[in-house]
Amino acid sequence: MSESNPRPRLALIGISGYGRIHLELARGCHDRGEAVLVAATVINAAEEAANVAELRARGCAIYQDHEEMLRRHRGEIDLCLIPTGIHWHARMTQAALAAGANVLVEKPLAGSMAEAQAVRELERASGRFVAVGFQDCYDPGTRWLIGQLQQGAIGAVRSVRFLGVWPRPRAYFLRNGWAGRLQADGAAVLDSPLNNAFGHFVLLSLLFVGGGADDPVILPGGAELFRAHAIESFDTAVVRLQTRQGQRLWFGASHVSRTAIEPEILIEGESGRACWRYEQEACIEPTVGARSCRPVLDQHATRRLMMSAVLARLRDPSVPVCTTTMAARHTALIEAIHRAALIRSFPAGMIEWAGDNGAAAQVPAVPGLEAALRAAYAGQESLRTAGFSVAG
Repeated sequence: MSESNPRPRLALIGISGYGRIHLELARGCHDRGEAVLVAATVINAAEEAANVAELRARGCAIYQDHEEMLRRHRGEIDLCLIPTGIHWHARMTQAALAAGANVLVEKPLAGSMAEAQAVRELERASGRFVAVGFQDCYDPGTRWLIGQLQQGAIGAVRSVRFLGVWPRPRAYFLRNGWAGRLQADGAAVLDSPLNNAFGHFVLLSLLFVGGGADDPVILPGGAELFRAHAIESFDTAVVRLQTRQGQRLWFGASHVSRTAIEPEILIEGESGRACWRYEQEACIEPTVGARSCRPVLDQHATRRLMMSAVLARLRDPSVPVCTTTMAARHTALIEAIHRAALIRSFPAGMIEWAGDNGAAAQVPAVPGLEAALRAAYAGQESLRTAGFSVAG
């Protein structure tokens, strides 16, 4: 931040799609006098004519290419916001760091561990910081729960399990050139429920399990990966892991269903249990003692808290953010899942498509899958053990 302008100077790469969320965050900061948006990259200016006109009226310079923006504003950007496709995260983060900016990049940190490691090396060399957009890390209830677990409120953590089901129509995987892909534009994507929509809750599970999260091992046969949509990656998964300390991890997620199961994480300890429920509550239930809970805020509130924390970090390095070290654990796990098992397509005869307004709006469901996911979650077991199997 310059002495003449104490407000942090922001730059934004992309204002469409998920970029709209970061645009609103930047606008809010600008309107409250917390920061000033000095530059934005907009590759589709004609489609975003109203936003471009408004940004220019605010004094924000508009560019069609992020490299030109970073070159022209080198050393003049305090924080660069990067809400782009997964395959661009690492490349754009490195470019922003090289231009002297700190970075808030959307999750996941990168599509591969090689890219994540390159970002971390440049982060250290540049003296700047990179915060990753796992916004639930900033929720007060979530942080309270992590603190309770670290203090031994339910004893040593023995297991952590997560389940979430969010139905997605065909249009979800047609919305851009990387959705459902393993690679795009020469870079890894590994898009999936565990790396994208439910990636937040995978990372939280790793935080809840504690020190054993650095290198969990997928159990033999512990990755069941399926797809109903016409994609390269998977849209349904159950993954079973174990840490070096013997703690168990179980992840279940799917976009194949007519009904949603809102994300829930259950933590079992030696002397009690805890739970975290999306946009609802975080609770501790010790074997002896009273149950205690804190609210978990909605995603809009947690994003605002994330933005406030990242801006505060510019002035105070002790302010906690979701670091590249934390986020790289998630990326390492996603890579390991893809190495552990082949992705199997649900047979066409098992898939029931339904929805109005054309094929793109149709959502798939597989009979018996939701019940099997719930049963597997309850027992921390495989889909096969829960009675679900796919022929072939």
